[in-house]
Amino acid sequence: MSIAIAGTAHSRDLYGSEEHPVTPLELCLAAPIQLPPSNWSVYGLRCSLFYGESFDVYGIDLGLVGYNANRMAGLQLAAAVDWIESDLYGVQAAGIANVICGNAAGVQLGGIANYTRGDFSGVQLAPVVNFNGAFYGVQAGVFNYDKGIGWGLQLGLANADVNEFQGCSIGLVNYAERMHGFQLGLINFMADSGRGVQIGVFNGAASYGGIQIGLINVIGNGALPIMPVFNAQF
Repeated sequence: MSIAIAGTAHSRDLYGSEEHPVTPLELCLAAPIQLPPSNWSVYGLRCSLFYGESFDVYGIDLGLVGYNANRMAGLQLAAAVDWIESDLYGVQAAGIANVICGNAAGVQLGGIANYTRGDFSGVQLAPVVNFNGAFYGVQAGVFNYDKGIGWGLQLGLANADVNEFQGCSIGLVNYAERMHGFQLGLINFMADSGRGVQIGVFNGAASYGGIQIGLINVIGNGALPIMPVFNAQF
């Protein structure tokens, strides 16, 4: 079991009128074996031996699994998985994966994967997969995938941006629907359009304004659509 010291402040659910009492300390064995219960918010420290539930957490969250029904601001450390149903402002580090169902600003460090359904601003590091809606910052992993608009630096074996990316992608394979910036890899491809520089064994773009350096260079709208070594379109 556990003890908690209850405060008088309240955090409010943005989607309803229910008020959530606040505690500076929450101790959990495995939800619902915890005090206070899961509808409380923690402004301070939450410690879970296995798994605890809270509404908001502002501060430090430690446990095997970290779960928040709403937002997290601060530091969340989990031996296995961190899971936030809403937004993160701070740092997540987990032995297996970090999952954010809303937006995030900060740092994600995942033992295998990082996933943010909404927009992510900051640094994502995972040895296998980093996945976002929109992305602004730095990604490093085997596979980096951005579903929305991206801006920043990608480092991986494969980088994929299915909307628009502005910045620098470095990997064995770099793919963008639209891109403004720099691609460096064995295969660089822009499915729609792009501007900047591509350097690789194969460089390709449907519509392109910039420079390509590689064994095979393809610019769909270019005066010379296919060129060895060097191609350019302005």
